[in-house]
Amino acid sequence: MTKENKVKYIIKHIRVTTCGQLYQIWKENKPLYERSPKSGLTLDVEYADNLMAINNKLNNSKVMVCLHGAPGSHADFAHIIEYMTQIGVRVIAPNFPDYSVTIKTEIFRHSAEEKTEFIKDFLKTIGINKVDVILAHSSAIYPSTLLWCDPNGPQIDSFVLLNPGGHRRIKAMRPVWYTEGSVKVYQNKWGRSLFSTFGTAFLNLTKTVTVKADNMNNVILSASTMRYSRFKQLGDRLKKLRECKVPVLLVFSENDRLIEKEIFYEMSEILGANKDNIAYYDINGQLENQFSSNDTIRVVSFRSGGHYCFLKYTHIVNQFCDQLLKSLDDKPLINNKVIYNTDF
Repeated sequence: MTKENKVKYIIKHIRVTTCGQLYQIWKENKPLYERSPKSGLTLDVEYADNLMAINNKLNNSKVMVCLHGAPGSHADFAHIIEYMTQIGVRVIAPNFPDYSVTIKTEIFRHSAEEKTEFIKDFLKTIGINKVDVILAHSSAIYPSTLLWCDPNGPQIDSFVLLNPGGHRRIKAMRPVWYTEGSVKVYQNKWGRSLFSTFGTAFLNLTKTVTVKADNMNNVILSASTMRYSRFKQLGDRLKKLRECKVPVLLVFSENDRLIEKEIFYEMSEILGANKDNIAYYDINGQLENQFSSNDTIRVVSFRSGGHYCFLKYTHIVNQFCDQLLKSLDDKPLINNKVIYNTDF
């Protein structure tokens, strides 16, 4: 089933069975998964796909996979899809499962491992085994980099990381007692009832989270995603990307309300960037300082742009993505796979 939205890309639906093998492994030492289905979960996945709109069709097109944060959807990438359609790049942007899947199944926790399996099985279902670039926003950095490490996953040649979740605890996940406790309480139906009655008022009063409190499922979805992200392992994967010379474009805003700018700059250093690899844009989106080095890591720092700087400065981010895609034609790419770790 397909439909066309107002920005003229096709929205499709497909059923994907996922996480079966992962849950079978977890059954051995995680009681929660003892009764999980052997075949895993079968989910209806909505996704954007501009294949029918690009001029040069599948044979000559590069493939970009866009992965949204939590909460989010393929609609977050509408302007990117529109631009890439014009230059003949195929864009595939699936919606991750929302929190209703957790309520229904009582097992899907939106962990990095589950989301990795979801992306892998989704791409396999639609016949994609090679991705030129994964564009990951926010928390999508965790499953997307895990997918790159998965020996059974698709070949991934490069990354665009937009305001990525951190390699250490971000400010949006503090105080720990509240964010961690909320996730655990909300997993129980009585806890959800409590939150539905008092949660919005409490969040508005305390301002402990920056996700809009008008949808409690989305608030907990965001917290759950970070709770089970295994963010402390991200640094090692970033180092591996650097060692393997995987082209990476890192884009962020210094005024992100969810993630401290210090974390973004630390991540850029782990990826191998120095001041010669960073382009700075002022609070009005005007270029202050351009790259002076053409390395595999490039960083774009906006003084102001929030957590969705790619929406505020769409034309700038699109151009950098275009440059990255063109650079892939000039560089030998190495498909390095490392052992996939399924432990929490």
